[in-house]
Amino acid sequence: MLEKMISLKKHGYLLALLMLFQFCTKKVVLTDVEFQRQLLAGTGTYQNMERSWRLDSTYINGVAISLTTYQRTFVKTFMHDGIYKDSELNNGTWELSKLNTLRQKITYSTTSKIDSCSFEILLINAAQLKLKLNNATVKTEYLFKIAN
Repeated sequence: MLEKMISLKKHGYLLALLMLFQFCTKKVVLTDVEFQRQLLAGTGTYQNMERSWRLDSTYINGVAISLTTYQRTFVKTFMHDGIYKDSELNNGTWELSKLNTLRQKITYSTTSKIDSCSFEILLINAAQLKLKLNNATVKTEYLFKIAN
C-alpha cells in the first residue's frame, strides 16, 4: 500500500511538471501585418512558400467589367520571400509594410519597363483577395480567387 502511494505521488509530480512546461512554452503571436503576409504569400514553411491568385472580376468606379477568357486566366503569384511573378511572365517584388497596403515593383517582360504600383487590400482570406488600385483618377478594384 505504501509503495502504491509513493508511485501515485511520483506520477503526480511528473504530471505537475509536464503541465508547468506546457504553460511556460512560448506561443508565437503574429501581428496583423504578418498574418496578412501569410494569407497573401504563404507561411514560408515546407510546401507553403507561395500563393497564386486568379483574376475573377474587375470593377471600375463600382461597375463590373466583363472579362475576356484570357483575362480570366491571369494569375498573380506572391512568394513568401517577397518575389512576385504573374502569368504574363512579368516579375518583380512585393512588400506589405503596413496593414492593408500592398506595394509592387513590376518588370514587364515585353518592354523591360519597371513600374511601381500600390494597392489597398479590401479583403483577404484563404480563398479571396480583393485589391483597390491606389489611383486618384479611377477607382479600380480587382477580385482574385486562390488558384493553388
